[in-house]
Amino acid sequence: MPIRGVRRHMLPFAGRRYWEQRSKLTVKAVLASVSAWLVAKYLVGQDQPYFAPLAALLGVYPTVVRSVRESLAYGAGFLIGAAIAIPVGLWIGPNALGIAAVLVFAMMASGWRRLGEQASQVAFTALFALLVGGHEVVGYALPRLVDVAVGLVVGLAVNALVFPPLYLRRAEDAVRELRDDLAEAVEALAGALAGPGEGTGRWDEREARLLGVLEQARHACDQGGDSMRANPRAKLRGYRVLRGDVPDQWSAPRRMTTLEHATAYVRSIAGTLREALEAESEDLRFTPAFRGDYAGLLQALAVVVRRWPNDPNEPSESDAEALADAEALAEAERRQEWMEKPYADRGSDGPGLWDPRKEVLRLSRLLLDEVRPD
Repeated sequence: MPIRGVRRHMLPFAGRRYWEQRSKLTVKAVLASVSAWLVAKYLVGQDQPYFAPLAALLGVYPTVVRSVRESLAYGAGFLIGAAIAIPVGLWIGPNALGIAAVLVFAMMASGWRRLGEQASQVAFTALFALLVGGHEVVGYALPRLVDVAVGLVVGLAVNALVFPPLYLRRAEDAVRELRDDLAEAVEALAGALAGPGEGTGRWDEREARLLGVLEQARHACDQGGDSMRANPRAKLRGYRVLRGDVPDQWSAPRRMTTLEHATAYVRSIAGTLREALEAESEDLRFTPAFRGDYAGLLQALAVVVRRWPNDPNEPSESDAEALADAEALAEAERRQEWMEKPYADRGSDGPGLWDPRKEVLRLSRLLLDEVRPD
């Protein structure tokens, strides 16, 4: 299918973007670590500030806000570990009893959830300070705290000022891929309805892939939103794509929410169709005519989903494309209304009665309204 060809064509660009980002991250890591060492050694006056470059690396996480969060957690873990090691080193010393005491307190303190992934830093710092510092643990731990403070500050400064990461484009690409996969899933569902058996297996495969792409797209949008927080580049260049407070029909989070709703409707349609096809009662089964008509409706909806608006970075639609969009929407609307007519005057179902025809038509109406352009 053409859309798959487009994806293969996009792969080299995605790989190039990855290595560009990786190169920037490498440059920042080197710059942060070297700068932290120089500042701690020559500006602050530390003799061997080996913890400074290590701490600086925490400042170059993929997003600025996560760098701040991890740096604070690392600093807190280091401080707690040192606070545990100092009294143990002074009163017990670097022996078996001291090691046991340090680990008991450190392991309990590392259970503080706010430390997150840096929880292990508590036990590492406490044990390292005790074994290296010994009875002189105060003279060892305090300079190391200075090293860590210098490293964290330098690392955060480098990450915020040098190539501050923004993952807006990645979010847009993920949302567009989700849209295309959703369209393919609707086509597969239409095939499963028109020809039960082999078509059902194709839908199962498409559904499994769709759920994976949905999860990846949500992660990309969340990461894109995080990358804008505390990021001076986002303010200086006026990025609007992922800012929820800006009314923007092209906003990735807004389009992501629409596609999540649409995916839920499609999966509900699939579940209802499966129940109807496997029903024992003849009253609940779809007639061949209904299956064919509804498969045609799903095909029309797949076209609408695939032509659903893209992000503003893509070229503007020509008049011909805009006309094709309108025609696709009109065709889906016509098929939907035509299939709804026989059920328009029936009212609601009685207690205990469930009509899968009305249910799938209700769901396809919700799907059509969800992807209707504003």
